[in-house]
Amino acid sequence: MNCELCGKVMDRYHEVIIDGVTMKVCHDCAKYGKEVTKRPVTVQREPVSRNIPRQNFVHVPPPPPPRRKTVNSTEDSDEPIIDFGKLIKKRREEMGLSQEELANKLQEKKNLVAKIEREEIKPDKHTARKIEKIMGVKVIEKVQ
Repeated sequence: MNCELCGKVMDRYHEVIIDGVTMKVCHDCAKYGKEVTKRPVTVQREPVSRNIPRQNFVHVPPPPPPRRKTVNSTEDSDEPIIDFGKLIKKRREEMGLSQEELANKLQEKKNLVAKIEREEIKPDKHTARKIEKIMGVKVIEKVQ
């Protein structure tokens, strides 16, 4: 049995009144209330069997981890054109935009624009379409 005040496991409890509520508490917490009974009551416990049948346990495998779409993933049928980074950088400079200004127009982070221009990552289909629309250049093409 657990003390109703502190939660400590106890073999014996004191029945006390604390703020008008009768509670079963441990010896340490009994000092916070007025004792109803004169001596502590011993808790009768059910014997715990250590021989639990194995068939009661069912193995439930953990759920698979969620699939995450990465920034550099592309559709199977679409591939960025060769030297897409150089093309985007050249067009951005022709438009007189900084990487930060282009990122704001694309509603992306400047870091993403820089990595795409350096061809460290390939733009996903959605980002590539935004680049094509804003800059007027072809970034991805269908692959047969």
